[in-house]
Amino acid sequence: MDTFLFIILTLFMLTVLVVVHEFGHFIVAKRADIYVIEFAIGMGPMLFAHQGKETRLTIRALPIGGFCRMWGEAESSGDGLADEAVSGPNLPANRSFMHLSKGRKMLVLLAGPAMNFVLAVLTMMAVYLLGGHGAASAIKGAFASVAQFTTAIYQSFRMIFAGQAGLNDFAGPVGLVGMVGSFYRYGLRAMLSFTAFISVNLGVLNLLPLPALDGGQILIAAIEAIIRRDLDPEKAAWINGIGFAALMALAVVIAVNDVLRYLH
Repeated sequence: MDTFLFIILTLFMLTVLVVVHEFGHFIVAKRADIYVIEFAIGMGPMLFAHQGKETRLTIRALPIGGFCRMWGEAESSGDGLADEAVSGPNLPANRSFMHLSKGRKMLVLLAGPAMNFVLAVLTMMAVYLLGGHGAASAIKGAFASVAQFTTAIYQSFRMIFAGQAGLNDFAGPVGLVGMVGSFYRYGLRAMLSFTAFISVNLGVLNLLPLPALDGGQILIAAIEAIIRRDLDPEKAAWINGIGFAALMALAVVIAVNDVLRYLH
């Protein structure tokens, strides 16, 4: 029973963190007047849809994250409803993500990781307030904690790229559920602290200059700004596809190692 509870808590935590991340993209995209096709909570088959003035809000069957789909950024979702809306003759080309200036495009991409850091600071403020600290002390402590989390995560990535840490040092789904269980047993403040740490982790990870991550897209936009021309869309798609495949392969290897550790 405890294991099932910890799985639910893990899925809930990850979904909240990803939805907050995507909400960052959504807010800045709307401010940049980009046509946002869909904002989804969850993945997979659609359970609920509400068509707003422009953006369709959906809730999907699998509680494993979410996404913000902007016109000009991604391919059709396959359900066709919102895609028909962007094919109308009254929609100007400058409302497409691909037609943004490089600087504004980078701001949209940076907004997702930035929201993860904002959430981490707010969560740590709650931790300090629940611990009896005053408002000023809570704010100072929250920023200090997030800075410490960021440094620790940066050091772990540095060790990985330097060959000082291997795949066995990664925690996959099983390991994450186990950690959630451990922090849950220590109480609300411990659980909130762990959530803040994972939020920072998600923010830092997405800033890595790897294809298919926000950081990779920011790097491409920066290169395009320097060379003063767009990269060939087909080549950029290939780069992103290869990067995504590599990340998925890495995720599978980590998950398999995770399960094998659990079985042994």
